[in-house]
Amino acid sequence: MKYYDDYRRYVSEEIDKRVPVIPTADTGLLSFTPYISNRCSAACRFCSERLTKRGAAAAGLSMCDGYRDKLVRAFLYQRERPMSLSVSGMEPSESPEQLRAVSEAVRIAEQAGCSFPNRVMYSNLSGFTKRRDELLGILGDLRLTRIECSRHHYDETVNQSIARFKPGETIRENAVFSAVVHDLLQRVPITMVCVTQRSGVASQGAVEEYLDFARRNGVERVVFRELSVFLDQNEQNDVTSYITESRVEMMDLLTSLPDRFRLERVTEGYYYYSFIYRYEGMEVLFEMSDYNQMVKRHYGDGRLHKLIFYCNGDLCRDWDMRGRIDLDE
Repeated sequence: MKYYDDYRRYVSEEIDKRVPVIPTADTGLLSFTPYISNRCSAACRFCSERLTKRGAAAAGLSMCDGYRDKLVRAFLYQRERPMSLSVSGMEPSESPEQLRAVSEAVRIAEQAGCSFPNRVMYSNLSGFTKRRDELLGILGDLRLTRIECSRHHYDETVNQSIARFKPGETIRENAVFSAVVHDLLQRVPITMVCVTQRSGVASQGAVEEYLDFARRNGVERVVFRELSVFLDQNEQNDVTSYITESRVEMMDLLTSLPDRFRLERVTEGYYYYSFIYRYEGMEVLFEMSDYNQMVKRHYGDGRLHKLIFYCNGDLCRDWDMRGRIDLDE
């Protein structure tokens, strides 16, 4: 298994020196996640929300009283830093009420001096098959930079074996997924995200078939993500076992890419690497992340990298509701 430091060496020793390597620390952006808490429409076999470090479980929490105003206060805590808004957690499109509160909080915080140059929602798009018009109105107010939609295989049967959408969720069908994507593309940029794994996209050939699928859907930006390197102290369960058995090393994919993939740049995050290629007019990213490195940086380097605001009103510097920040201090 390859860790963050292995990729640092790979970038230093194997990547052409003419390819720019861009540290995300140079942007000064603070990542801020209003954690969306609900009963997700899927049960992905690798779901990171079921990777716990013996902290508290955030999934299923209800919005606390005064949620919007508490979120505004959390935004103002770091108003001097531009923030990258990351609307994620469980399935955002299934929680329009919370999305509306987030949108209102962003507007109020902006008026008070906060800046949100990046606004991304991570979604499987299931909610758009049920409350489309309401969601489109909210997303228009939120002014998203893009939606990153998860779809882990071009074959709907294989995708369902991975995502495990619950009964009645029509987004599992490729025809429905494609219709939703085409509709959304009229309003907001869409990036398709595929988590590589042995039971899904696991080879250079499958990568190119997935890219053909994305192109047929009108999508020109695709991210392939490696299953995360998770923490040694994670509780062992079916998710940790699946990740261990199913990981496809991103470095193996990178070294197998033919010349028609042209590496344009590398992003060096504080716990991840992203390799950005140009492929037949598409932007294609290959990403790895190391949760061991993430926690080390969250607590060890004296810099605030991430804020997560949970439904109960807690503001934390780490996942699983850890590293709570007292705004009254």
